[in-house]
Amino acid sequence: MRKIVFLTLLCVHFISAFAVSDPYYIKSVSFNQGSESLIPIFRLNESFQFSFDDLTGTESDYYYKIVHCNRDWKPSGLNITEYINGVQDIRISNTETSFNTFQAFIHYKLTLPNRNTRILLSGNYMLEIYNVDDEKVIQRKFVLYEDLVSVGLEVKKTRDLKVTDFKQNLYLTIDFGSMQLQNPKQNVNVVLLQNGQWYNALNNLKPQYIIGSQFVYRYDEETNFWAGNEFLYFDNSDIKQVNNTIGKITRNDLFEVFLRDKYPLKESNFYTYYQDVNGAFKSRNALQTNGDTEADYVWVYFSYHLDKLPNNQKLHVVGMFNDYQLNNDSELKFDEASQSYKTALLLKQGFTNYKYVIAKNDGTVLEELNPDGNYFETENQYHALVYYKTDSDRYDRIIGLGKADSKLITN
Repeated sequence: MRKIVFLTLLCVHFISAFAVSDPYYIKSVSFNQGSESLIPIFRLNESFQFSFDDLTGTESDYYYKIVHCNRDWKPSGLNITEYINGVQDIRISNTETSFNTFQAFIHYKLTLPNRNTRILLSGNYMLEIYNVDDEKVIQRKFVLYEDLVSVGLEVKKTRDLKVTDFKQNLYLTIDFGSMQLQNPKQNVNVVLLQNGQWYNALNNLKPQYIIGSQFVYRYDEETNFWAGNEFLYFDNSDIKQVNNTIGKITRNDLFEVFLRDKYPLKESNFYTYYQDVNGAFKSRNALQTNGDTEADYVWVYFSYHLDKLPNNQKLHVVGMFNDYQLNNDSELKFDEASQSYKTALLLKQGFTNYKYVIAKNDGTVLEELNPDGNYFETENQYHALVYYKTDSDRYDRIIGLGKADSKLITN
């Protein structure tokens, strides 16, 4: 008989004041186009999926709402009929029950656009999932853009000699072509993202030069990002095999995966390349075919040997698997006996990218203190979002998107 071991989590679930946390029974929340989680930036009218698992194991009624937001992620105030053709607040009907797993769960999937809901405008959006009692259980950001202007994005070594080994710089050129814009220098704004993370986004950037129909951004410091290091990973697709990232596997009610102890990579003082997927995760079971329903949930134990941090700093483990949420679930606690930080997370079986970050108590990530170091050679994915809002507009639209990968970094 299957045992629902998540009951051990029914203790009081504290929520950090600086982050919105998913409920303990909601897991594997992701945007995707296929089986792999991805950065939720889509062309307007492009099809994508949103999925999550409910570990109660009982099918429940969940409803979705879509909120249009401005560039600052505050609701734009538009009426629903202005940005949606159709209706929302509709029950998610695409559900599947887990099969042959120790942890029972229900897998929910929402496809957008669909026959009931088509989004009309570009911009920032918040997807909210509510239960039958109209309580919000999930909240996620996503972005829709229009391909109206040409956006060139390049990754450069920074010219700031103090941090040249630790940061990456972006050069940006926007070509508006024949598009007629009202006061573009004032009404056009750019947001730069690293690996889809909003906590270190650069915004309110203004062009350094205007050449004909082009806006040119070639700053030495204003467009710098701390480069970080490659994401760490583990792969427990075959739950009965240890590997170079997994040291031990045991089983009680669920399988328990003990990752090999990690030490701060910055202490090595040199960069080592290895392939990652920039924070994504992919649910899969090597012995089955459907990762959505046949990948099981396992307890994953993390251990990181780091000197004890000051009282105003905390160590977190983050990735797309938890939407980079900084909360009590993601925090590692210092263990005096082993002189290391430890935690255990209930995660879905598969391939998972993750990283450790040091954050202040208010949630500010201290990138310069990255325990695994900052190396300009690190492979990062960058996006440039071009927002446009005239004096008479009531919302920020996104008229262009630029992409770049630091594998192509140049001097």
